[in-house]
Amino acid sequence: MTEKREKEPLFYIHQPNFQIPENRMQTIYSSRKAEEERKQKQNGSLLDLAGTKEEKSVPKEKIESAAEQMKVQEAIEEFETGREEKKGASIAFTTEKRKPAFNRVKSFKEMDTLERLDYLIDFPKQLPPIPCIFETGEKAIRGFLVSKNEEWIEVKLFDESIEKLNLQSLNTVKMIGLRR
Repeated sequence: MTEKREKEPLFYIHQPNFQIPENRMQTIYSSRKAEEERKQKQNGSLLDLAGTKEEKSVPKEKIESAAEQMKVQEAIEEFETGREEKKGASIAFTTEKRKPAFNRVKSFKEMDTLERLDYLIDFPKQLPPIPCIFETGEKAIRGFLVSKNEEWIEVKLFDESIEKLNLQSLNTVKMIGLRR
């Protein structure tokens, strides 16, 4: 890709000076192939140093240190590849069950009444509230949970009125679901 774009011909009688916007694109990237090529060039330069030993009077210590660095690099790469192979082999032979990255949340039916109330209070605000049936000893109320404290809960009924219920009198909480 060229660094500068040529200006295209404009067919105006009066030629205004347009300022072409500056392109802000990614110019630097890296890839595995480029890294391999860089390593090969480095290896080639070390071989050149060793090959031109007779032609140039390169100190013997410099060549030996370069050769030692190459040996160390190769040993590190062999160690890493061996480690990856062992890791791959150990994964294949392990019978241990992998744990999921996130903790499974109980289903609403498995929760007790207080857990259900906490779930409804902590329900995401981006989603519409879930209509529920709040059953007490004497009646069942349909509506949305608005707030909860240690003794009372507030339920917003479908007619927009708010009713307070005592937590001790609350038997169950059931989801109704969205109405059509």
